[in-house]
Amino acid sequence: MRGACGYEDVVQEGYGLETAALSEALFNKGQGCGSCYEIKCVDDPKWCKPGQLTLMVTGTNNCPPNWNQASDNGGWCNPPREHFDIAKPAFAKIAEYKAGIVPIMYRRVPCMKKGGIKFTITGNPYFNQVLVWNVGGAGEVTSLQVKGNKNLKWTAMKRLWGQKWETDAKMVGESLTFRVRGSDGRYSTSWHVAPNNWQFGQTFEGKNFKFKPSPWKRAHATFYEGGSGTFGGACGYHDVVKEGYGLETVALSDALFNKGQSCGSCFEIKCVDSPQWCKPGQPVLAVTATNHCPPNWNQPSDNGGWCNPPREHFDIAKPVFLNIVAQHKAGIVPVEYRRVPCKKKGGIRFTITGNPYFNEVLVWNAAGSGDVTSVEVKGGKLQWTPLERMWGQRWVTGAKLSGEALTFRVGESDGRTITSVNVAPRIGSLARPTKARTLPSLEKKHVMSSNAFDGCQ
Repeated sequence: MRGACGYEDVVQEGYGLETAALSEALFNKGQGCGSCYEIKCVDDPKWCKPGQLTLMVTGTNNCPPNWNQASDNGGWCNPPREHFDIAKPAFAKIAEYKAGIVPIMYRRVPCMKKGGIKFTITGNPYFNQVLVWNVGGAGEVTSLQVKGNKNLKWTAMKRLWGQKWETDAKMVGESLTFRVRGSDGRYSTSWHVAPNNWQFGQTFEGKNFKFKPSPWKRAHATFYEGGSGTFGGACGYHDVVKEGYGLETVALSDALFNKGQSCGSCFEIKCVDSPQWCKPGQPVLAVTATNHCPPNWNQPSDNGGWCNPPREHFDIAKPVFLNIVAQHKAGIVPVEYRRVPCKKKGGIRFTITGNPYFNEVLVWNAAGSGDVTSVEVKGGKLQWTPLERMWGQRWVTGAKLSGEALTFRVGESDGRTITSVNVAPRIGSLARPTKARTLPSLEKKHVMSSNAFDGCQ
C-alpha cells in the first residue's frame, strides 16, 4: 500500500488504508504520489454498493503495466488507461470484493491534512534523502529546495522516486529550511524546521498548504455608511461588489489593519452578550477587510473613539450589519470574531495602472489567508523585482514593465507564495494611467482549491 511512493507506513503517516495504486497515466513518474481523489462505483448494480457511496483515497503506489495482457482484459493499468488499484479494505466500501473490476467515476479533490508538511531525513553526510509527506492542497510535490543557515544556499533536490528526494549537498550541522512546490503552482516554505543538531532518521513538521481559522476573540463592532465604490477605501479596491467581495466588508481599527497588510483578510463575526440588540441564535457574518477605521483622538476609546489603539474593532458595512444585529440603532455591540480562510472563485487578479516610468499593481481576489505581504514581478528580460506597498493592496515599482510578459510572485501572511507564470502577455505601453489592465492569475488553484479543487487549501 506504500511501495512506489516511498511512504513508510500509510496508517502512521496519516493516509490510512484509503489508498490507491495509480496507473502510469495518473502516477506520472511519481509526481502523482500524495494526490487525492473521490471515487464512486457506477453503472454496475450487481457489484456497486447501493447509493453510489463516495470513497476518498490518496495515491500512494503505482499500478505497473502488464504488457502480457490486453488493456481491456487484465492489463488494466497499461497506458493510456486511467485506472485505480484500490487497497482491499477501502475497495469494500464502494463495491463487492469478488467484482474484480468495476466502472467508476472519479475527480481530483483537495487533500485535507492535520498539521504541517512532514520531512523525514535519511542517508549519510554525503548523500541525503528527504521523504516529503502529509502534504495538503494539491497533495503532490513537483519540486523541493533546501537551505541552511550557514553555508548551504538554496539547493534544488532531485526526485529519487515517488516522494523521496535526494541531494549530495552538505546538510549536516545546518538548520534547514525547506521550500515545497505543489502541482498547483503554490509554494510552502518551512523556515528552520530542522535545528542545527538534527539527526538522520528524524522527522520534522513544517507549514502546510492551508490557512486555519484562529480561536474566537472578543471585540466590538459598529457600522458605517457607504457603497460598493467606497467600502474599498483604504485598501485600494475599486468596487467591492464587482471585485467579488460583495457588501460583506469591514473597516478595521489600527490594531487589526496593520498599516494595510490586513487588507483582504477574512473574518467571522457574531454578536454576543447583548440580548437587546443581538439577533437570536448568534448568526455568524463572514466579512472581508477592505477598509480602515481610523482613530478618533477627540473621543475616549470607550466612548466614540472605538477604533483608537490598542482596541480591536470592526466597523461593518451598514447593509450587512443587520445580519447579526436586530436594529441599526444598536450603535455598538460586543462581538466575538476569528480569522478564517478566504474562499475565492478563480485566481488572484492583478490590475496594472500607471505609466512606463511608474507602475502600480492592485492585487485582489486572494484566497487562503487573503492578505498579501509581498509582491515580486519578473519579465522575459526583467529579473525578479520586489514591489513596494504604496497603500493597502496597491503595490508600485519604477522598473520597466512595458513590453514584457509578466510573472508575479505573491507572498501571504501564512508563509505561502503563489507564482502566476506569464500571467500578463507582452503589452506595449502603460502611458495612459486612466486605463487599467486586469489580469487573472494563471493559477487554477488558490488556497482552499485548484483545477478540480477550485482554490487553495
